[in-house]
Amino acid sequence: MKIVLVHGIFNTGRVMSRMQKSFEAEGYECFAPTLAPFDGSLGIEHASTSLKQQIELRFGEHEMITLVGFSMGGIVARYYLQALGGAKRVANLFTLSSPHHGTYTAYLPYPSKTFKQLRPNSKLLRFLQENEETLEGVNLFSYWTAIDYTIVPSSSSLWPWAKNKRFFIFLHLSVIFSRKITDEIIAELRGAVA
Repeated sequence: MKIVLVHGIFNTGRVMSRMQKSFEAEGYECFAPTLAPFDGSLGIEHASTSLKQQIELRFGEHEMITLVGFSMGGIVARYYLQALGGAKRVANLFTLSSPHHGTYTAYLPYPSKTFKQLRPNSKLLRFLQENEETLEGVNLFSYWTAIDYTIVPSSSSLWPWAKNKRFFIFLHLSVIFSRKITDEIIAELRGAVA
């Protein structure tokens, strides 16, 4: 199984390196592309198109993959699946502390299209919610922490279409460094193969 790791806003693919090494130690081939610009100024659609192009360049157009999206990366991954045809080649989507219902921190005065799209009840989030049936056939997971001061409220990471699991992890960025979450993903992937 190939695993593609999708970083969050103000990061690059390198922020996923610890998680990538853990998956690679278990025999998975991993790819952690960088979605520029890092501040999300061009929006979720642009980042998702970049994700699609980089996946196809690395793995072709048909090979099945698993996506792991952190924070904004989970929303980028969803748009790729739901609007750009990614659902036909993605077996599993794990979102980690992703604001499926938006976050009030996106009202901070920063000139980024993505900030506006990650506000509660935004046009983009409504589009994703109204088209969730396109995800049928994809195994969906949403992992999150209640002690998250970036996704406000943290319960915005609850996703009715997914298998949800809350972890006791302190702070938003710590989610991608958590061995508990990495082990949980590995267990789910092994269970899918068994």
